[in-house]
Amino acid sequence: MTRMPLLSRMALLLFTFYLLSFPAAHAEGSHTTYTFTLKRTADQTASTTCAIHDNVALSALSATSAGSIEQALGDGTLKLWAIQYTSGKYYGTTTYGTYGWMFNAKGVVVSSTSKAVVYSQFDAEASAFKVRTNTDAVTEGDTIVFQEAFVNSTTADTLVYQFNVLITASTQSVTSDEPAFIHRDDLMDALLAQPYVQRNDEAGEYTYHLQVNEGDKVTLGMRPYNEDDAVRFSIKDASGTTLKYTNANDYVIESATAADAGYYTVSARITPSGGTFTNQTFFFVLDVQTNEGENYDWAAHTPYWSYDFRDEYPDGFEAPTQVLNAHGSLLAGYMADGWWCVQWGSKRRTIVQDTALVLMLKKYNEDFAYIRDEMGWPPDKRARNGYYSTVVYYGSGLSDGADTTALGGWQGTDYYNGEYWPNVLASYYPIYSFDPSCPYSDAASQQEAMIHEGIHAVFADMDGVKNAAWFHEGGNTWLQSAMATKRTGEYGTPGFLDACPFIAPFMPIECYSGWLQDGSFGGPSAEGVNKYNSEGTQLCTWKNLLGGTQYGNGFAIFLGEAIGQGSIPWIWRYCKSRVLEGIAEGNSSEGIAGIGEDSIRSLILQYRAKQATFDIGGWATGYRSIVDAYFGVSVEEEYSPYWIDCDPYVLTPYVEPVLNDADGWLAPDTLTNPGWSGANIIPIHVTGLGCEVQFRPEDTNMRAQLCYRTKKGACYYSQPALCGKLSLSWTTSNQPANNVVFLVVANTDYLYEGEETRTKHYDYRIKLGEGANAVADKDIRWYFYEKTLTDSAYETAIDEVSADEQGTGNGGAIRVVSTALRSGAQVQLDLGSIPASEVKAHLVGISGVVINEQQVSDQGTIDLPTNLRRGLYVLSLNHNGRVYSQKMFVQ
Repeated sequence: MTRMPLLSRMALLLFTFYLLSFPAAHAEGSHTTYTFTLKRTADQTASTTCAIHDNVALSALSATSAGSIEQALGDGTLKLWAIQYTSGKYYGTTTYGTYGWMFNAKGVVVSSTSKAVVYSQFDAEASAFKVRTNTDAVTEGDTIVFQEAFVNSTTADTLVYQFNVLITASTQSVTSDEPAFIHRDDLMDALLAQPYVQRNDEAGEYTYHLQVNEGDKVTLGMRPYNEDDAVRFSIKDASGTTLKYTNANDYVIESATAADAGYYTVSARITPSGGTFTNQTFFFVLDVQTNEGENYDWAAHTPYWSYDFRDEYPDGFEAPTQVLNAHGSLLAGYMADGWWCVQWGSKRRTIVQDTALVLMLKKYNEDFAYIRDEMGWPPDKRARNGYYSTVVYYGSGLSDGADTTALGGWQGTDYYNGEYWPNVLASYYPIYSFDPSCPYSDAASQQEAMIHEGIHAVFADMDGVKNAAWFHEGGNTWLQSAMATKRTGEYGTPGFLDACPFIAPFMPIECYSGWLQDGSFGGPSAEGVNKYNSEGTQLCTWKNLLGGTQYGNGFAIFLGEAIGQGSIPWIWRYCKSRVLEGIAEGNSSEGIAGIGEDSIRSLILQYRAKQATFDIGGWATGYRSIVDAYFGVSVEEEYSPYWIDCDPYVLTPYVEPVLNDADGWLAPDTLTNPGWSGANIIPIHVTGLGCEVQFRPEDTNMRAQLCYRTKKGACYYSQPALCGKLSLSWTTSNQPANNVVFLVVANTDYLYEGEETRTKHYDYRIKLGEGANAVADKDIRWYFYEKTLTDSAYETAIDEVSADEQGTGNGGAIRVVSTALRSGAQVQLDLGSIPASEVKAHLVGISGVVINEQQVSDQGTIDLPTNLRRGLYVLSLNHNGRVYSQKMFVQ
């Protein structure tokens, strides 16, 4: 019997688990180098700006959660060092202001200006190195090489910037091999042959994802990269059935139906001309839309299942009349009433009076009569067999052998007549809490916790949920809260652990101990959680708050609201092993059908979308409050001794994907992209009367949906998609609150298949389309739809430029020729008679300053950075202290 203190379980485990080995966190860290080449004249005094890309740098340093280089330096996540170029040693003491050093001609740090040849200072706010040379120490033809490095203080990941400073006759420029984008590898990058898709007779595309409408013709095929290569492939549907094995011909669906949508596994054999073949496996994903562009009504697509034990046992059960004595002569006494009794030994403390016992049994009888007679749950094993359901007084001299001062309480068990019989095992403390004279400040919560343990005793011998420890807790807290709501008609206040699945939706549904310190997740029965040091002490492997996610009853609350309260006892009766698997597959041995694969995947997405909107009936207000209480809280390892000293993470239900390539695809971070059955919620600023977003899964079994709430609280959902375009439209009377919609991207894997499942994060890409302007700040409480919320960075970019700023002082002589541009393009200006050398550009967008005092070229152009997000920007042109401003839209 595993014991656990009453009301103190967040950091502990209720069941006995298997110890699994796990790789230790790496200590050496990764090492990345980027090179800047600077050309300067010998007499040049102004600094050369070497801008770095925060997203690329933070990704290389495993510090994406920091948000910016400036923040990471400020909070100590990163350290900036100079490197002695001749020895490779790191040098920390600055010699040229904050984050700055002076170097001699050999790239060695010096502290005297008389020895300095080059000066380098990092401007953290601008994310740029400012480099200048000592005009008295350089001559044309010189080359000075020096290095600086950012180091992650925790992981030791290192990013080195090498500067090659060339002193030339006239050409002044700076180049870098640092990429403009994250450019995390995409699925296509690793393929040795080209997947090919075609809709109807339209032009085909070399990609693995295709969205069509019902009735469209679908073509899926493979093409070699080189004409002389040969490709053979087999294609299978989700069930593993081989649909096609071919040397050349494509797989064709003449008229697509909703049933054709899904992931198709492809096994390809690529044979280069005159070479040896290579096998490769990947997938096609096909989305078939039935009502493209229309709003989606989840109620019309929600499966139904229910169980009431009275249907199976129409005559019910008689009230018990016998006492089960598993303690023999150690049993000194008992008190029985109705369906319950309490037993004690000879060491019962005087503080435990009959008054407490009477009132305790009264509450047990009242609460469990309601659970049994009004909610359709069976009694526990004892009562079903004619014995009183039992509270065993722990520490009173019975067979537990505990001292009379022992504390705690849990669901226990007695061994009697060759069988185990669940009970409630409770010390004097929670029992005494029923006495009206008890002075304990937590007496009321102790009483409710005793009922919690009684519910565990009911669950303990039900047929289902044998490999889902998480649901023994989440299902329990749900039943207790549902009882209170059903009795009073009022929705109570969720417990603090109910925040977990809503504040961190990337965690799986069937998860015990949450997001572990190595970035993986605890399994359904805490697989991967239990670890011990060499002294046998259990290590903390989880993070504070999130380590108790199994007590959060969000999924059960959702089921109770979306399907009905009878869905939860159905799970306990028919889901023999795990919850999601059982809902999908049912129980064939008893002829009970599950809802099927597509419906369970749809149900997972529905749960995640309704988390985004808090569309959970009367529970919405309470759940928003508890999520709000932990929004912005930092979590890390809960206590020492711990497994891994992990970076703090600031809680938010949202994520902010960042630009991954020049085509405008955004990628989520790899820290919080979804686990199995987990999801990301992405807030997006929208304008106009609708929006479009493109979705591209990079892993299998992904689905996505757009959704929002209006100021008045009405909820709207787009058609779900496995890939391709997602769209929503609205009128001025039902537009999104604060002009923000949510993109929900969920993994829909419902089968837990061991370590590969437990440790994996699922990847995807999105691209903002018409009406979708920018990803919104993830650290704003967008769930407060009734409030007016402001994303200051975004508002700065889109605010109307005041009349005073329009061409101030120059009579409008400067004119921007084009205002709709692409990342990396040139802005063409009409300067009139103003010399270009007198004009500097400043560009502010949704991510802050992106061009800082850039000199306009002699041709009257400005080069836009290659990593701009899509959205609105404000371009300011400074001519001798006078400013001309213009809004621009970057596509």
